[in-house]
Amino acid sequence: MDNIYQEALIAEAKQPQNSDLLTTADLKYHGTNASCGDEVMISLKFSADGKTVERVGWEGHGCVVSQASMSVLSEKLIGARLTEIKKWQKANLLPFFGMNEISSGREKCFMMGLEAIQKALS
Repeated sequence: MDNIYQEALIAEAKQPQNSDLLTTADLKYHGTNASCGDEVMISLKFSADGKTVERVGWEGHGCVVSQASMSVLSEKLIGARLTEIKKWQKANLLPFFGMNEISSGREKCFMMGLEAIQKALS
């Protein structure tokens, strides 16, 4: 991973966005990365028609990659349609960091938040 991308991940993890659970949520889910112990608790509030994410909150602990990824993902979820979120993949997240790839050793950390949300929505 290039230094510029490492710096972006570190900066995001230091000041995470939406890093408080919502007091009123339509959906809450706890996700983990069993290989390293990273954890995330996600809370989502949906639009009145239940088709779009209106608000996101989360809390978690773990490595810089998992926390930074969840932070950026939390912003990208706002306004997104649930049907689209269910289809997102790694290729949808990498550009948010200006990246084309992530090492196989960090992929589970990077994808933990999205995988948790997709499991919660299924």
